[in-house]
Amino acid sequence: MKLGINTGFLKKFDFATGLKWCQNHGVVAAEVSATGDSRPFCDVEQLLGDRGELDRWLAAYAAHGVELYSFSGHGAPLTPEREKAAAYSRQFRRACELMERVGVPRMALVAGLPAAAEGDSMPNWITNADAHGLRGALEWQWEKRLLPFWREHGKIARDHGVTLCFEMQINDMLHTPVKLRQLHDELGPVVACNFDISHMWVQGIDPFEAMHYLGDLIQNVHLKDTLIHQSNCRLRGMFDTTGSEAYRQRGWTFAPPGWGHGEQTWREVIATLRFLGYEGILSLEMESEYMEMQEGLEKAAAFIRPLVLELPPGPPWWQIMGMDED
Repeated sequence: MKLGINTGFLKKFDFATGLKWCQNHGVVAAEVSATGDSRPFCDVEQLLGDRGELDRWLAAYAAHGVELYSFSGHGAPLTPEREKAAAYSRQFRRACELMERVGVPRMALVAGLPAAAEGDSMPNWITNADAHGLRGALEWQWEKRLLPFWREHGKIARDHGVTLCFEMQINDMLHTPVKLRQLHDELGPVVACNFDISHMWVQGIDPFEAMHYLGDLIQNVHLKDTLIHQSNCRLRGMFDTTGSEAYRQRGWTFAPPGWGHGEQTWREVIATLRFLGYEGILSLEMESEYMEMQEGLEKAAAFIRPLVLELPPGPPWWQIMGMDED
């Protein structure tokens, strides 16, 4: 496995300083942020239009020992705001073109959240479809918004040799392992998983059951923890609408690895990924409201790096020692 980072979280650094930060903290792989508003380490249009700049860009990553493992294509693909949705589609297409050119086959992204009916202006996350006629709205979202969009964009990805690794996050159509596998069954192998364990904890989903259920669909992994505030949670639950600016009152908040669940849990996470055959990126994120971003990234890297299984298993111990299996 490879300790990596989503480059969007290096936004406070310039390009050279950010790559030096990676080198100094044992980060050897990058999930390159290429869409949305957080693209400090990848100007897609410039790189596609200037071969010399592309060569310099690739050489800089290589010089710092950072592998380009995946791209991040996060944004709001299903938003009812047409201009915003069209801008995302343009960025998505161009990112796929760049990925093909540099030989990066995985994009981590979200499926998005549409409105609940034609003409609505706001996205609508339906979590209980048994009331107020919402069953029909949920089916409309899936059949009329999610499937058509990702059939079209899945073809774009396939044409450029890109696999779409969807993140199962709150406020998204694909917020559970069952929903993600449903989309995979409908669209085929272009659909895979970017596994972010923090969103499992937020929703009360057993992350280990989720990993085993998804198996080899997991092709990208985000490293982020969830700190559950038990006293708040007992009063508000996990899905209360308290804003992130009032994190002290919420039932939960995101945290760096080790600041929500302990070392043993994270050892089990990494061991489970190994048992499932995953040997890819473990991509750091930093979305905690109670910690400064650089400090949080440094603490996350220091905590998780000793746990990363960097080498493949190799021959079994009994062969190395010249013993029979019995």
